[in-house]
Amino acid sequence: MADFFSSNSMIMLERAMNFQWSKQRAISDNISNSETPNYKTKYVTFEEALRKNIQSAALGDNARMSMRSAISASSPVVHTADDETARMDGNGVNVAEQQIELVRSAYQMQHIYRAISSDINCLRMAIRGQ
Repeated sequence: MADFFSSNSMIMLERAMNFQWSKQRAISDNISNSETPNYKTKYVTFEEALRKNIQSAALGDNARMSMRSAISASSPVVHTADDETARMDGNGVNVAEQQIELVRSAYQMQHIYRAISSDINCLRMAIRGQ
């Protein structure tokens, strides 16, 4: 059972949840600072770090990095959009855009929860012998 919870797919789902949590936190910060002068919009990326680590593991660039450790080592990166200014006071937050991203992130988080629930239900059925 410990092997199921440390499988590549469960580790990937864990990393995806971590990314979505970081993304929602950055969006919430952006919305709450929408009236702060000179505040710059934050955004979170994850795919680039994951792609780089997986390609490195697949090509064997790092002999010690397995696919599992490549996934585990990938983490979200918070960036600041220094070149975007939405208003005269230097604030770079577009509230409508941030609200849309917050809803999109919530749907993505819901999809991740469903994937985890589905995997656990399959395990539960296997344990029961159904």
